[in-house]
Amino acid sequence: MLKRILLGLSILVIVVLFLGGFGIYYINKQQHKLSEGELIMNENITYSIPFSYSSSGHILIDVKIEGSKEAYPFILDSGASNFIFKNHSNEFDLESNGKGLGLGSTGNFFFTNIKKVDSINISGLQFKHLNFEEMDFNFNCLDNIYGLIGNGTMKHLNWQVDFENKVITVSKKLNQLSFGDDKIEIPLQINKVSNHPYASIQFSKNKGSKRVIVDLGSSGSLSLKEDDYRKDSLNFKEKKIYGRSSEGLGGQNKNADTEKIILADTLLFKYSKLSIQNFPVRVSPTALNLLGLSFFEKYKTTISWSDKKLILEPYDSVQNFIWKTRGLGMKFKKKEQKLIVKSITENSPADRVNLPLNSEILELNGVSVTGEKVLCDYRSLKAKPDSLKLKIKYNNSVKEFTITKEVIFK
Repeated sequence: MLKRILLGLSILVIVVLFLGGFGIYYINKQQHKLSEGELIMNENITYSIPFSYSSSGHILIDVKIEGSKEAYPFILDSGASNFIFKNHSNEFDLESNGKGLGLGSTGNFFFTNIKKVDSINISGLQFKHLNFEEMDFNFNCLDNIYGLIGNGTMKHLNWQVDFENKVITVSKKLNQLSFGDDKIEIPLQINKVSNHPYASIQFSKNKGSKRVIVDLGSSGSLSLKEDDYRKDSLNFKEKKIYGRSSEGLGGQNKNADTEKIILADTLLFKYSKLSIQNFPVRVSPTALNLLGLSFFEKYKTTISWSDKKLILEPYDSVQNFIWKTRGLGMKFKKKEQKLIVKSITENSPADRVNLPLNSEILELNGVSVTGEKVLCDYRSLKAKPDSLKLKIKYNNSVKEFTITKEVIFK
């Protein structure tokens, strides 16, 4: 009997090792496929790429696909591989090239189709022999966006993003770019398989460091897995988020009522002189560690894969990362054709007026919600008023609320 048990355990170990090895081999092979691509450019000059913002707050660049005369808006995303959204992929008649395994924003895995793309053109830059993951998405206000240009393509160049002038300068060599005397250099680690760039942060010089992905595709400032900040045992201020707040690629499995926002006294970047006071951080048990767009917009930002450097040039002498909020998250549900209150931040204006979670929003600043466009038009406003008027329906009762922005941590 004992021999049978030992034999069974041995077989189980062999199977697990085989499947684990095959899984690693499969992921490595897939990531190599997604990072393939040949850059065609004059290496002695720099190229300028104008950009705009989507209503969701993502960086948009124009991309020509397969020699097309028309350019299509794609999100620039240093934290992901190349993606093409499924609702647009049929427009290009792309050839299939196997299956891919994606990692979602909440740490879950999901399968995708891989599509061959012979060439793309970005402001005169040409990339050939590419592969894009094809995926569905459920983001509001992104129906006109075709996909993501990710780190497998970005790794070939240095990318200097000037947020004030909305232009990106790219070069083959880092010394071809210009920098001011106030530049801050932060060393990066580059994942050899996925091409993700990582920086190391600390909340105190006496505490351990945490790796965070340098992610231009994340609209927030900093998100962390909850365990990674709990290990430091520091006494941070915090506010819970009721409902489901953040969204990301492949993040549809996120559990509700698990997010919170903490206020770190200090944020340090390891091996650099950068130290920031009073920095809000979004945490949840399943979050990926991401340093996002709301952080980088305070700086002219340069990311170099070849030199493994993040170079920041501050726009202001002091960077203030404390934002104003009403504590309200909204989402338009396409199937039900309803705009709902998807999240409420603890002790925020929305929380103090007892705005019901999951209630239906009938009017937004006096405009009747007849479709997703109402939400998109509101998000696209360049100067949003601090006060927001809502007419909501909940439990067959209609009520009106006015909520005004205030700083997240007073």
